Amino acid sequence: MIKNLKNIKILRIILALLILFIPLYPKFPLFSVNHTYVAIRLDDIIISLVIFIWLIYQVINKFPVFKKDIFKIFLVYFLAIILSGLNAYLINQIDPPSILLLHLLRRLEYMSLFFVTLDSIYDQNDLKYPLIFLSIATFFVDLYGYGQKYISLPVISTMNEEFSKGQLLTMNTWTRISSTFAGHYDLAAYMSVVLVIIGSFAVLSKNIYAKLVLILLWLFSFPILTSTASRVSIFAFWGGIILSFILIKKIIWIFPVSLLIIFSIFNNGDLNQRLLATIPSLTNQFRPQTTSVPQPTSTPTPQLTPIPLPSQPIIAITTPVPTVFRHGPVDEYLPIDADAGVARSGEIRFNVEWPRAINAFKKNILLGTGLGSITLATDNDYLRSLGESGILGFFAFSAIIGYFVLKTAKIIFKKSNTSIDYIALILFAALTTHLANAIFIDVLEASKTAYLFWIMMAIYYLALNPKYVTKNKK
Repeated sequence: MIKNLKNIKILRIILALLILFIPLYPKFPLFSVNHTYVAIRLDDIIISLVIFIWLIYQVINKFPVFKKDIFKIFLVYFLAIILSGLNAYLINQIDPPSILLLHLLRRLEYMSLFFVTLDSIYDQNDLKYPLIFLSIATFFVDLYGYGQKYISLPVISTMNEEFSKGQLLTMNTWTRISSTFAGHYDLAAYMSVVLVIIGSFAVLSKNIYAKLVLILLWLFSFPILTSTASRVSIFAFWGGIILSFILIKKIIWIFPVSLLIIFSIFNNGDLNQRLLATIPSLTNQFRPQTTSVPQPTSTPTPQLTPIPLPSQPIIAITTPVPTVFRHGPVDEYLPIDADAGVARSGEIRFNVEWPRAINAFKKNILLGTGLGSITLATDNDYLRSLGESGILGFFAFSAIIGYFVLKTAKIIFKKSNTSIDYIALILFAALTTHLANAIFIDVLEASKTAYLFWIMMAIYYLALNPKYVTKNKK
């Protein structure tokens, strides 16, 4: 085993398994955590073991991670969020401290996969293998999503406290598919990034068989994204794939892909209505408010009808009236009507979640109030970062992103690009897609999207720095 750790074969296999496991394994809880409905799950245990193996590798090889120039930038960010947590606990006395510790460890866990991935790839040919396993995982994510839509496969959701206990749920007419993810927004964020990557490699590939397979997978996957009816992810994807086609000099593909997106928007009733309701909803949000956010006088919950099974029951969600009740920062009583749903979605963000993050930032501009201190939902990763880790944490994280942007700019303005350069350019477009999602979705906190994001960023880093991988070593 020591020999295998020395030459990285075990880490290479582990990376492949993680790319398959992370998106496909549902979020079943193992252990509950007091004061929150975030639970310890199997993925936490597995990734902790992976990090332990990686640490052994680091010790055996005399900590090669220190030789990477980006490690110092990550270290500054790690120190910033640790300092923020200590300040929240010792000075601000945020209670309970277990929540601060949980979210701090979760953030370190997510970002550690960046360094695990770096040490899993040492050959330039290896850069293509993550795409193969990502494509396999995406196919099964799609398959399960279609199964939810057409044959009522169960949903495992963490959208509220009750569902997060690991209940198996069946879809109702108002439910948007989430496949193996914990919610439709998480699935949408994942699909928007994956579709940029798969679509870009499909048009770039010179192998006719690989091109055909990737195009068919893209066409099979795209309806899953539109079925989530996530407006921000649809447009994040659209902008990301156009940017990618421009950067890899495949501009001719912009027109057919854009035509397909527009056609899909007009032919998806839920997405179409939500888009049409967005502009008047936004207009209403910024009008002077004379009354507080309306709250229901009672809290009717959906009727949960168990289907008897020998093991864990599948819960069929039925409602006597077309409403959805969700526990969160503000208890939501949502009519299914698209206009009302969109208005309420904006109302929660603009009047509750975002002001809460801004108020946390004002309490401690330098360090914020600690990770996890402003509850589970903010629906804006930038305001969340400012509120929880202050200017220090926000700019330390921005420095990581800035590193990639500056390195990519040099490639964009090169007269000619190599195949490795094109990988970097595609992943830059995928990064912009992810960052666009972060305006309205907490993609850096949702475990599945966060894990895969840092794996992607490590591959992106190696494409920007091919000196860290050998050329076609066998």
